[in-house]
Amino acid sequence: MERVELADMLEDFGRLVALIEETGERVSITDLGEPARVLLPAAELAELEYWAQRAYGAPMPLPDAAQERPPGPEQQGPYVRYVHADGVRMTFTRDRVVVAGLRSAGELDWLEEWARNGRQGYMDPTQSAAFAEFLARQPPLGEQ
Repeated sequence: MERVELADMLEDFGRLVALIEETGERVSITDLGEPARVLLPAAELAELEYWAQRAYGAPMPLPDAAQERPPGPEQQGPYVRYVHADGVRMTFTRDRVVVAGLRSAGELDWLEEWARNGRQGYMDPTQSAAFAEFLARQPPLGEQ
C-alpha cells in the first residue's frame, strides 16, 4: 500500500485515483505521519459496506456534516470528485462510473471489523439448511 502525505495531494487526487484504478491497491493518506484517510477501489469499498451492514444489522456510523463544503463536483483530471456532506468522505467517478472512495482511517477500521463479523456469521441457504439438519439430529442436552 502506498503512503502519501495529505498536504502533498489535497488539490489533485487524479494521480492517486489513476494509481488505484491501475493497481487495485489502496493508498494510505497520512497527516503529519499519522494515518488519516484511505483511498480505496470502489469495488473493495462496496464489498466492505455490504458485509458490514449484514453483521447484526449494524448501522454504519455517519460522520457529522461539515460546516463548509464545495458547491458541487470538481474535475480532477479524467475523474470527477464528489465530496460528501461530512467534508471527509469522497467518491471519484470516471465516465459516470464510480472508481474509488476516500474514507477516514477510523471509518475504514470500523468497516473492516464489521465486515469480518458479517462474513463470519453468514451461511448461504444450502449451508444453513445442512446446519439445521445437523442440529436436528443432535440428541437433547443431558441425553448423551
